[in-house]
Amino acid sequence: MQMTSIKCKMPVIIAISLVVTLSTEASPRKPTPTLVEVWCGGDDGLTIKLRDALEDAFRSSSAFRLSSGKKPGTLLVTIPSNVEWKQFGSRTQVLYAVEFTSADDAKLGSSKGSCWDTKLEKCATQVVKDAKTAARKID
Repeated sequence: MQMTSIKCKMPVIIAISLVVTLSTEASPRKPTPTLVEVWCGGDDGLTIKLRDALEDAFRSSSAFRLSSGKKPGTLLVTIPSNVEWKQFGSRTQVLYAVEFTSADDAKLGSSKGSCWDTKLEKCATQVVKDAKTAARKID
């Protein structure tokens, strides 16, 4: 009686196994986030605030994971010097330049732009977008 029960259940077990196997193989895998480090050559208040905004933006991005130690495959995002700025009445426009390199110092591109000092997340969002392009060049 027990053998008949197993014989009846075997096609169902095989069918379920096939469905699980096929659905696992068909499901897209999430790409591994690129390691990223934000470096800052400048030391004034606006530059430090931009660095903090960049770290927050990379931390929030599913495409990147903050790291340290220049591990292989890491994208280095460097603000090489103090950001420039222009005063417009009571508003301050921040002009930034960022360089992208690999952990082995290969140049991968750059990003330049501007935003208001009260909206540094706008600059950071653009840098993250440009960093995605640079990250594709890492070997």
